[in-house]
This record gives sequence, structure tokens and C-alpha cells, in this order.
Amino acid sequence: MGLWADDVPAAAEWYTRVFGIEPYFVRPLEGPPLYVEFRIGDRGDELGITDRRFEPTGASRAPGGSVTSWHVDDIEAAFERLLSLGAEEYQPVTPRGEGFVTASVVDPFGNILGLIHSPHYLAVLNGREGG
Repeated sequence: MGLWADDVPAAAEWYTRVFGIEPYFVRPLEGPPLYVEFRIGDRGDELGITDRRFEPTGASRAPGGSVTSWHVDDIEAAFERLLSLGAEEYQPVTPRGEGFVTASVVDPFGNILGLIHSPHYLAVLNGREGG
């Protein structure tokens, strides 16, 4: 997942608090970072934060478009924690049926972060078919 930030050092600090880990990759090595990357979740998925100066010409700065979600075990607690760290509600915790629950927030840098609790993800993670 890739995110944009006007202030990459501040975004790296905020996400370090969110994830409880430092970014494993930072560029450049000297001076303020223009790009940082975290490995998060059960599979070590990558979350990169790039200086907004490099976003495509004409890209919207308003939250919207697709939402990439990551699975959390306790969606209500994760949602409340993100809000307590300064994120704003985008979509409340919403049951979707059959154990699926979603929510999303806008981080302090204008990116939408999705949360999901999915029995299908848990089944795949545990090596089972279906959900």
C-alpha cells in the first residue's frame, strides 16, 4: 500500500506510533526522508509513504477513490486507537454480514486507511479454504 504525505518525517513518526515499529527502509539515508517503508501484518505487507511532491500531476488531494484495508483482530479497538492518535472517521465500524466488519479513517496526512475483520482472511491465513 502506498500513501502520500507533505511531511514524510511526521508521517513516519505517526505510523511508528500506530504500528509500534520503526520503518525498515528510509530514503535518502542523509537528511529528511522522502520515502519510508514499513512491513506490517501477518504477512509482512509493505506500507510506503512518499513525499507528496512526487505524486502524479493533477492527482486529487481529497480523500476518496479506492480504500485499501488491512485485517485487524479487534476492529472496534483498532478504530478507536486510530481516532485517539489523530485520525478522523471516514466510515464508522459497519457490520457487513457473515462476520465481515469494515471501518475507515483519514490519517493526519489525508490518506484513507481501511480496517476489516474478515473470517475469510482468517481462514486463508490458517491454511483453510473458504470462510
